[in-house]
Amino acid sequence: MLSIKKPAEQIKLNGRDSILKITVHYTDGDGDIGLDPSDTLAPFNYGGKYFYNLLIKVYAVENGVGKQIPIPLSTDTVNFNDRIVNITPTGKNKAIYGDLTFTLRSIPYPGIKPDSMYYTVQIADRSLHFSNIVQTPTMRFDF
Repeated sequence: MLSIKKPAEQIKLNGRDSILKITVHYTDGDGDIGLDPSDTLAPFNYGGKYFYNLLIKVYAVENGVGKQIPIPLSTDTVNFNDRIVNITPTGKNKAIYGDLTFTLRSIPYPGIKPDSMYYTVQIADRSLHFSNIVQTPTMRFDF
């Protein structure tokens, strides 16, 4: 289960929005969040559905409507997907909870500078279960 812990923090460098910090709170009853570096075989192989276990999508807001941002000359969209390292506790009780903070570039892709965006975050665990999707508020940016 995910929830947005606090509003995303926009950090300026040289007077322009440059960095974004998003903090989410997670709870997991069996503690199977994260992957080991050796988790490279299917279904965690590169190009596989579960290679990335942290899914962060970026949406530009135009005329009040959010749309994923397409990557120029590609069929893909802008994302900040990544792999969370294994955080399963040792011992008998595996239930975990805590906060994860992600630091991202504000500009989602070179040359793409929408004035308003929001982000969605989702986690996949090692049992191949997806968490709920949480969304940041829409934020205005000064690039």
